[in-house]
Amino acid sequence: MALAAAPYEREDFRRVAGDALRPGGLALTEKALAACRFSPADRVLDLGCGPGLTLGRLAREGLFALGLDASEAFSAQAAAHGPALRGRAQALPLRDGCLDGVFCECVLSATGDAPASLSEIARVLRPGGLLALSDLYLRAGGPPGDGAAGCIAGAVPREVLMGQIAHAGFKPLFFEDHTRLLTELACRLTFALGSAKSVVAMITGRDPACAGGPRPRLGYCLLVAAKETS
Repeated sequence: MALAAAPYEREDFRRVAGDALRPGGLALTEKALAACRFSPADRVLDLGCGPGLTLGRLAREGLFALGLDASEAFSAQAAAHGPALRGRAQALPLRDGCLDGVFCECVLSATGDAPASLSEIARVLRPGGLLALSDLYLRAGGPPGDGAAGCIAGAVPREVLMGQIAHAGFKPLFFEDHTRLLTELACRLTFALGSAKSVVAMITGRDPACAGGPRPRLGYCLLVAAKETS
C-alpha cells in the first residue's frame, strides 16, 4: 500500500523537521559554504528552495542569491528571503553559464530525473562553478519501490550518484557521510509519531506491512563538485 504524500508535504513531518525540511537543518549548508569559499556577490542558486531558509542564509553571506522551486506556495514563501522563481530542475529558466554556484539540498533525488537535472545544473554554471549537494542515498537493501515519494523516490547507491555527477561534467571535490543527521531526524519523528513503523511509512512512502523485499537502508551525504573547465 503506497502513501501518496511526500514527507515534506506532511504537517507532522514539517513540525519536526522545521523550515529546512531536511536532516540537519542548516548544518550542512554551513559546511558547504565553508568549503565553497564563494566571493562576495557571486551568483548562487538555491535549487528546490522550499520556504527559503537556505536562500536567506546565502543572502546573509553577501551572495547574489536566487531561489527556485516547483511549488508555487514555496516559491512565494521563499520570496520573503530573497528573489525566488517557480520552475523545474529539468528546465531551469536561466541562461548558460550565468551562475557561480548551485545549492541542491535534499532535492535531486526528488526531481524524478536526476541525470536531466544535473545536466541543467551544469548548463547554468560557469566552468569551475560549484555544486553543493546534500541528499539521501542507498547504503543497502532494496530500492524504495514504486510507491516511494519525495526525496526517497530517487535515492540511489553512492556509486550510481557519483557516476551521475561525473557524467554531467562535474569533478567531485569531496563526499562526506552524514547519516547521523538522518538518524537523529528519524528518532525525533519516532518520538512525535509514536512508533518506528510510522516513521518507516513516512520516510519510504510505503506501508512496511505491505511491502515485500528488503527495506532500503538509507544514508545521507554532503557532496561538493566543480564543473569541469574543458
